[in-house]
Amino acid sequence: MEPELDRAARANEEGACWTCLDKNWQCDGGLPGCRACAQRGVRCRGYGIRMQWPTAAVARHRRRQDQDAERDVALPGAMLSALGLPAEDSFFMQHYIQNIARIALAIDYTGNGYRSLLPMSVQEPALLNAVLAVAASHHSRWQNTADKASRKYLRAAARALRDRFATPSLVHSQVTLASMLLLVTFEVFSGSSRWKGHYDAIRGWIRSRGDCSDLDPFLKTWVCLLDTQSALNLGEPAMPELESWLDMAVDAAGQQEYVDALFGCSSKLPKLMWAAARLYASSRNTLIPRSELRDRVDALQSEIRSTAIILDSRPLVGISCRSPEQPPFITVGMDEEELRRRMVATAEIFRHASHIYVHRIAHGPEEPLTEEMQASLDIAKQLLTMVPDALGPGANLGWCVVVLGAEMEREDEREYINARLDGLHLLGIHNTKNGQNILKEVWARRDLVSHGQAAPERWQDTMQRIGQSQILV
Repeated sequence: MEPELDRAARANEEGACWTCLDKNWQCDGGLPGCRACAQRGVRCRGYGIRMQWPTAAVARHRRRQDQDAERDVALPGAMLSALGLPAEDSFFMQHYIQNIARIALAIDYTGNGYRSLLPMSVQEPALLNAVLAVAASHHSRWQNTADKASRKYLRAAARALRDRFATPSLVHSQVTLASMLLLVTFEVFSGSSRWKGHYDAIRGWIRSRGDCSDLDPFLKTWVCLLDTQSALNLGEPAMPELESWLDMAVDAAGQQEYVDALFGCSSKLPKLMWAAARLYASSRNTLIPRSELRDRVDALQSEIRSTAIILDSRPLVGISCRSPEQPPFITVGMDEEELRRRMVATAEIFRHASHIYVHRIAHGPEEPLTEEMQASLDIAKQLLTMVPDALGPGANLGWCVVVLGAEMEREDEREYINARLDGLHLLGIHNTKNGQNILKEVWARRDLVSHGQAAPERWQDTMQRIGQSQILV
């Protein structure tokens, strides 16, 4: 990404929190703090990366570290960061680096794209304040405290972004796109529908820019994630400009199995989800004859089947919009075998949820699932037990849980789905609460339908009827 600075952070490639790493304790990688620290009554210093202090500040920083070590407490908000930020800004920046960057995607990796925004943000007020707004807002939800800072940063980010749009040479910069993406993230994490206004601006930005071949692959994949989710849920056509971006995932994967670090599914599946969203939009507009719709659904289902990943396989990790020559990512944050099991199970949950979603394009909610689709639902429920919490790949299962939950009739199954969503709420990303509200209304509607008191309704229609326009991943 442009512009670049020297590295200002030390990556934690062991997967343990910094407290356990420094003290050689066994760490379970729990959120928001690990069990080993909790059992010993000490503060868990988190994961991710550590700020690298410049030479001139090392002695002063070490004196402060010695003082903190006596009581085993880190006070990032009480000191300036290596980048010269004020104390409050430094605190929220470190929260973004250590926590948000690893839970905002399915699989953490060295060079994490969210963390790669750090060097660029120091020189760019729009990006810096957008990062700080996301971090301040999220931190207040995570800790259940009053949010007294995020709006200040949000207003500063909006002013700086307006200045960029008033400067022709800056309008189509990657900084501008990254800033707008973070504004979407701010609203999505807050559970607000205001994300859509920001995303409409991004769609216009992409179309006005034209050639986007030079955009950073992480930013492009981020856009594809938002666009696919928006289109799948709202029934609006996905952007045709993104088809060529997603083609890169198929070309890059070749015969090798890859899991997308942002989506959490096979890197070949996002393009098929994008196609499903466009097919759903066409079906809503009755642009396709019924027989042709079913033929296209069958063809898409066949392609989705081809993305299956064998449970004992060892797929590589990448992002969808990377070029074929880019090497796979080195993952961090979890035991290698545990991560392998979770990410394969998550990828397969996405595949089965996609099967059910596509099936419902041609078969209304009043029709029972076919034998194959019921098998997909049953397998997905079993796979959920292999991803028992919101750690790592489990953080991105919000959309899948809604798709699967919308098909469930039994009270015990619904209670389980609610429990899974409750676990996602612990991440402090409140679009999962929107997903829970949607399912509550979907189940109430299904119960009325079973008693002949209401007409069947797709979960997407229920979502919009109750005023929920959300990205659910």
